[in-house]
Amino acid sequence: MAFLRPTHALRTLARSFAAAGVIAFGMAGAAHAADSDFPQRPINIVVPFAAGGSLDATARVLSEKLKDLLGQPVLVLNKPGAGSALGARFVAQSKPDGYTVFIASGSAYGFLHLLVPNFEFKVKDFTPLGAVAVYTSLFAVNQSVPVKSLGDLVKLAQDKPGSMSFCTTGVGGLNHLQLEMFKDLVKTQTGKPLDVIHVPYNGVAPALTALKGGEVQACALPYSAIVRNFEGNGIHILAVQRGDRLAAMPQVPITGEQGYPQMDDNIQLVTLAVPAGTPPDVVAKLEGALKTAMQDPTIVKKLNDLDVQPEFVGSADALKWLEKDVEKFSKIIKKSGLAVSQ
Repeated sequence: MAFLRPTHALRTLARSFAAAGVIAFGMAGAAHAADSDFPQRPINIVVPFAAGGSLDATARVLSEKLKDLLGQPVLVLNKPGAGSALGARFVAQSKPDGYTVFIASGSAYGFLHLLVPNFEFKVKDFTPLGAVAVYTSLFAVNQSVPVKSLGDLVKLAQDKPGSMSFCTTGVGGLNHLQLEMFKDLVKTQTGKPLDVIHVPYNGVAPALTALKGGEVQACALPYSAIVRNFEGNGIHILAVQRGDRLAAMPQVPITGEQGYPQMDDNIQLVTLAVPAGTPPDVVAKLEGALKTAMQDPTIVKKLNDLDVQPEFVGSADALKWLEKDVEKFSKIIKKSGLAVSQ
């Protein structure tokens, strides 16, 4: 059998494929080299709230250390609005190159798509770098309210439906979801609704001011807001939403000790993440820098001074935590019909 010689056209085509392969290999090598040299310009940490809050302060503490570890400026960029949806969308739509990092609690990653109309992004659209702190929430009342426990609070509210105002740090935020969860549990256990007036405030400071001043009778608030203002300063803390008592206030029982164990794990992680699709070696470098930063006693002290309870959680465990939060609070959102306008 005679073998046919390749035609000139086929020889040309073969040379073209070979050249294309060399170019592709070269491009892949260049991309890998670029990833290995990361970072080569400033990095932005996007905070989905206005400057001045504990999340913003946490980002600024980390940015200084990360600048030293990564050798490039690390800037804090505030993108407030729509219950953190504007910041989350900004990051999710950014180029997945490691230069845009998101810092937020779990709700901003997990279930904004259920709260905000036309919000298209979910946990899968972010790659966690790790968590740096935990947020613990508390139930508290104005000191003039004649209750000493969650049971007393429920009885008072049910005896006088619609007479008690209950504040949170904003519609659709973690504390609002905790209130809705509590109301659902009370109705399930007692057969009667917890008929309270929800009063959302635009952040922690105005909510705490309202509670201390008696403008509202009760609140769900983060530990970081209230720890320096408890007992004898206008408010009384009824319960801590976690599995163990806080060292800073050991006299305050947890929710499980008062008949609501379902609320004991209402702790949120403060997580840093990048857009999904960010190269693995870039993610690894950022996670490594974050872990090293959290091993610095100076950084830990600064975060402790912000009352944000520093704790490093690696990327894989942070993702599992976020997914668990989605499952838990999605049910509450759907049942209560909550929505946040953009």
